[in-house]
Amino acid sequence: MGKKRLKGALSFLAALIIGALVPAWPAHAQNLETSALETSAASAVLMDPVTGEVLFEKAPHERREPASITKIMTLLLGIEAVEQGRIKLDDLVVTSENARAQSDTDGSVVFLEQGEKRTVEELLIGIAVGSGNDACVALAEHVAGSEAKFVELMNARAAELGMKNTHFVNCHGMPAENHYTSAYDVALMSREAVKHPQLLKYTAIYEYRFRENPLLILWNTNKLLAWYEDVVDGLKTGWTEKAGYCLAATGKKNGFRLVSVVLGCPAPRSHFQEAIKLLNYGFANYTSLPVAQKGEIKATLPVVHGAERQVGLACAEDLAVTIPKGEEDKVSYQIKLEAEVVKAPVEQGTPLGSLTAFKDGKPVGEVALVAAQGIDVVSWGELFQRILRGWFAAGS
Repeated sequence: MGKKRLKGALSFLAALIIGALVPAWPAHAQNLETSALETSAASAVLMDPVTGEVLFEKAPHERREPASITKIMTLLLGIEAVEQGRIKLDDLVVTSENARAQSDTDGSVVFLEQGEKRTVEELLIGIAVGSGNDACVALAEHVAGSEAKFVELMNARAAELGMKNTHFVNCHGMPAENHYTSAYDVALMSREAVKHPQLLKYTAIYEYRFRENPLLILWNTNKLLAWYEDVVDGLKTGWTEKAGYCLAATGKKNGFRLVSVVLGCPAPRSHFQEAIKLLNYGFANYTSLPVAQKGEIKATLPVVHGAERQVGLACAEDLAVTIPKGEEDKVSYQIKLEAEVVKAPVEQGTPLGSLTAFKDGKPVGEVALVAAQGIDVVSWGELFQRILRGWFAAGS
């Protein structure tokens, strides 16, 4: 049997097994009872990463050992450093003794040798696919100069994201005193991570040829990439004896993305089963209704003394509302303008109003409305022509 056919057969078998374990949820639920959804995870969160709304939770703020789920933050800081131009994907990183020493521990590694040169992209893949602790340390040192400095960046970023029950001690998640997080905090971290397509590109890799001699092929520990391959594209698994089996999974179905976090699952592969259970529940019962798209013109304002007579008001960001399926008609929006007219000159991006989304009459989200384009003061020649046109129009 060929590799693709074998993978397809295994995926089909896994789907049958998971289907037997996961209850069928009604496609349209008017009164969703999350109490009917049970999970063996010690703590769990199902979140819409676009709106940040939590659709299911169990002990969401309980502090727990995160194991290798820690690496989501390491990947996030690495990708952000690339996007900000502080490092490049093709930068060559020389493996330090500190990074190589991870091979002497019980953690997972990609067997970097001291002095070995790897690109930043290879290290990111080594973390995302192979969960390499040595790759984490090498990347951390390249980004911040030392692992200790990188961990400071991790904690600072966690604070920025509102992760109130998180403290990192290392960049890979090996057990350490005072190294902890919560299911809700992991969901917040994952919510930020899925904003970066390059990060998801790496976490979606199932098989990667990392080294030719000696041959080393990395297989992603996130088996949902095969079991739920048309939906799931990330993020990270984790396990230690104390942490149990953990998974932060994300996937998109019919354009609707969800993040499922399960921590402290009791048995091998149970974290996959529990994550799928949450994802299936979310996809069956909820949808994300777009209310505004970034750059979309929602209104106009007259411009006094402007080269243009009016300015379009564009949404500064995307805005969506998470709702139970079948309740789309309960969502509306209102526009509030700061003034009835605006005086030229108008700088592009100037806040001129806001759009508020409502569900059942209650506000559930807001986005600023800004000037879609810059408008200069009208020239004297154009102003004179406008006056003349006005006289002729009045006399006709």
